[in-house]
Amino acid sequence: MHVTLDKSHIRWLALIAGAVMSLPWVGATSLFLQGGKLLVASALLTFAFMPVVIRVAKSMGAMDYPDERRVHQQPTPRIGGLAVFLAVNITLLLNFNYSVELKAICISGALVALVSLWDDARGLSASFKLMVQLIAVGILLKSGLVLEFGQHDWLLQNLGQPWGEILDEGVEYLLTALWIIGITNAFNFLDGINGLAAALAATMCLLMGLLAAITGQMVMFLLCVAVAGAALGFLPDNARYNRPARTFLGDVGSTYLGWMMAGIAVMGDWSNSSVLQAYAAPLLIFSVPIFDMIYTTVARILRGDVSNFREWIAYVGRDHLHHRLMYLGMSQARSVLAIIALALIAGLAALVIVDVDLLHAWILLAQAVVVYGVFSFVMVWAARRVGQNN
Repeated sequence: MHVTLDKSHIRWLALIAGAVMSLPWVGATSLFLQGGKLLVASALLTFAFMPVVIRVAKSMGAMDYPDERRVHQQPTPRIGGLAVFLAVNITLLLNFNYSVELKAICISGALVALVSLWDDARGLSASFKLMVQLIAVGILLKSGLVLEFGQHDWLLQNLGQPWGEILDEGVEYLLTALWIIGITNAFNFLDGINGLAAALAATMCLLMGLLAAITGQMVMFLLCVAVAGAALGFLPDNARYNRPARTFLGDVGSTYLGWMMAGIAVMGDWSNSSVLQAYAAPLLIFSVPIFDMIYTTVARILRGDVSNFREWIAYVGRDHLHHRLMYLGMSQARSVLAIIALALIAGLAALVIVDVDLLHAWILLAQAVVVYGVFSFVMVWAARRVGQNN
């Protein structure tokens, strides 16, 4: 008997397989076997949920229409990231004992995702979205999820108690907020061509997962691969370079992935060698969105496109790294591969930097500066090809 599976059957099989693999396995299993199970489970769930999410997008009117700033040619549902959000939370709910910090990451991530979903469907001002992100950061800070740099003795010596300690904590709170909101929005800015945001999120999460395994943080490893799997499961419906994408991540997907990755980075303990190495490792893994945000911000100020913070958060343009690579004649697929290669170059250095001495740590950081310096010249060259100043 010959059985033919159509697309709907494949999605149903993915749903069943994803649900089964999401269930906890009884008995001891290897760490990497558990990680592989979670990776596949979250990927299958994202893939299985996509047809329903696409129908919801069409019913809500959450469609992305072509214009001069877009690279696609037809209206496309833009809340595909909702499937990613659902897959991550189902996988985590079934497999993790929630710590206070993980609860805070998931609750704040859900808040940001739901507001972004409304923005995709109806539109919200940039200032309102920023206000919600600040509230979500407050949830993280309340849970104790804070970047810690140790006691600044000079603050205590010069200001005494309690002002020195208050200022010390205030600096750490401020840096935590800047990191979470900065990474979230920097990653959102990179969601401009098919496959890029999801592939980059998967790459960064897998690198963080490997770093967690190297540093003995097994729960962090499993958390990272669960998020990576959901991002990978989005690619079949988005990374379609010979045909139109079925859906886009939308802000609900890109901001959610950025928020989760930024929160996981704060939650981890990345090196016992020195503060420099502990923070250099995640900086290297997140260096692509950080570089893109810094470069485009400086370029827009120099061009006179933005002159204040309100203009900066509202500005949308085709001057990001992926746009510049396409100006050089690269296809969408090759631009994605080039950016993933850049992320791997910096991210693999992060896996080494946690265990080397300070001299070699500085050398690895200098290597990253040289690589991004080269890419800065590439971006300037690409801009000049299309008549931009920088």
